Amino acid sequence: MWKRIALAVAVVIVLGLVVLAVSLRSDYQRQAETIYFNGNVLTMDDSLPRAQAVLVRDGRVISVGDSESILRQQTPDTVLVDLDGKTMMPGFIDAHSHVDISAFLHSMIDLSGFTHKRNSDVWATLKAAVPDYEKGEWIAGRGLDPILTADLRTPTRKKLDRIAPDNPLVILSQTLHNYWANSAALEAAGITDDTPDPSDASYYGRDKAGRLNGEIVEQAAFEPIKQAYLDATPKKDLLASFAETMRQYAANGNTTVVSAGLTSDQKVMFWLEQNLSAEQPILLGQLLNRVGLFPSREPFPRHYIYVRPEMTELLPDNPDNGDDSFRVLGVKLWYDGSPYVGSAYLSEPYKKSELTLEDMDLEPGHTGEPLISVPELTAAIEKYNAAGWQLIVHAQGDQALDDVARAFESAGRQLDLHPYRDRIEHGVLMRPKQLMRMWDLGVSPSFHINHLYYYGEALEDSILGRQRTDMALPVRSAGLAGIPYSLHADQPMFESKPFHLMYTAITRRSAQGSRYGSDESITVPEALRAMTIDAAWQIRAEDKLGSISPGKYADLVVLDRDPLRTPMPQFRDITVLRTIVNGNEVDLSGSADSPTASPAH
Repeated sequence: MWKRIALAVAVVIVLGLVVLAVSLRSDYQRQAETIYFNGNVLTMDDSLPRAQAVLVRDGRVISVGDSESILRQQTPDTVLVDLDGKTMMPGFIDAHSHVDISAFLHSMIDLSGFTHKRNSDVWATLKAAVPDYEKGEWIAGRGLDPILTADLRTPTRKKLDRIAPDNPLVILSQTLHNYWANSAALEAAGITDDTPDPSDASYYGRDKAGRLNGEIVEQAAFEPIKQAYLDATPKKDLLASFAETMRQYAANGNTTVVSAGLTSDQKVMFWLEQNLSAEQPILLGQLLNRVGLFPSREPFPRHYIYVRPEMTELLPDNPDNGDDSFRVLGVKLWYDGSPYVGSAYLSEPYKKSELTLEDMDLEPGHTGEPLISVPELTAAIEKYNAAGWQLIVHAQGDQALDDVARAFESAGRQLDLHPYRDRIEHGVLMRPKQLMRMWDLGVSPSFHINHLYYYGEALEDSILGRQRTDMALPVRSAGLAGIPYSLHADQPMFESKPFHLMYTAITRRSAQGSRYGSDESITVPEALRAMTIDAAWQIRAEDKLGSISPGKYADLVVLDRDPLRTPMPQFRDITVLRTIVNGNEVDLSGSADSPTASPAH
């Protein structure tokens, strides 16, 4: 009898677990078969560049053509959407972004030059916010920028101690390559006057007596502060902002977002990102949603990821991992830093100016230096490519790019690199010869084009000089050489707005109207390719994404005007009306600007 009861209880438990598992696997309702018609469809498919209508079924494009022929394919259950002459395109691909950092910044105090044009305004905003925090609670500010806030005076440790004597306080620069912390934050992170610098290129600022002055340069030195901040911040607060961040990417027209190096090695963050974007929910993710830790699933952009070399525990066992909506692609490495803190590695010194000598505190003749050695980079290329992973390398200065080219050439003598489609990230001072050296090995660039828009005058007047600024970001040279390239904003440095990026690549103009290197301007069709089909090629997904073609995923955007017919002064103002991922429309209601929120100029 007792055996029968035990068996019955076991059966009930098993059935209960099955029911629970099934309920946890429940997901949002997929959109029915849909015909979008009466539109101006820019397909980015050379076999049929323009069309009027698109039939979508089960997340895929079934057919493309004129409205009459596509409407004849409808069934009684087909949903009809009249585009009313609006323009439809493939969704944009943000080839280099930072989703997790963008989400983390949501709760930080905005100190950026986008909203604060005077030094006094920056510090008044921070001081006014301090009373809102409990004693001992971490305070974080974001966006400090001595270029966009022209008279900014970066803080000392003592100044930050006076502003927040009872709280750990950390401030992030707009470039995310330098930071400032008060005594409480340094203490919480275990950083003392005796803490060694991680390297010559990543270090803790000190006064003449060797005492910490509160400045932190580059990410290796910032790592203890970051971990202390994340450990002290309630996980629910961090996790809740991810969904809104993904919604904002979609509102800007991005249907695929690529995270170029995760910031957190915490598995719960990785699981959240996977649960939000993957084709099907993960069981643990849905369970955490039920207990209120994870936001609910809904249609969001695809999310592809590169991990940092110190976080390879997040690398799956096989490059053929995940699905077409969420996948780890490979590894991100940094070879140098940023020109705005003097850590981009140049062949000739930074220009002598008040900005470089006083605000950036560079010595005359400073050229920057690499974060790792050429042999270390070569070994990493060989290691990860041989295991099947794609590698992307941050390199901005011309000397850094020359070193990186040498590393790829060395690795290429041991291994055919072409199948991996490795990339160079940012490529600010890339030279045409360097482009060709790397393309010979199958390595292509993703350009951080809005350096020119936001910082053109600073690069010209204070950091590089006119000649090097004109030569920066050789986008047209890449196209003329037949090299596929992409454009990116490096969000949260700048907001991921595709038409802002394309405008800069087309006009080469700054926000103040200066024009730099007009011979490197590209055309509107070339810019559209860089944000769609060529970006898809870079992430090895050109057979599934990047154009409106039968068989490809229905990742689409609807625009208020045709980019090919919009006068350039209005090009940046093109508005995304609808974003569709895998055939499902993203709910854009309530989406707000990202933490970088760059205003229109």
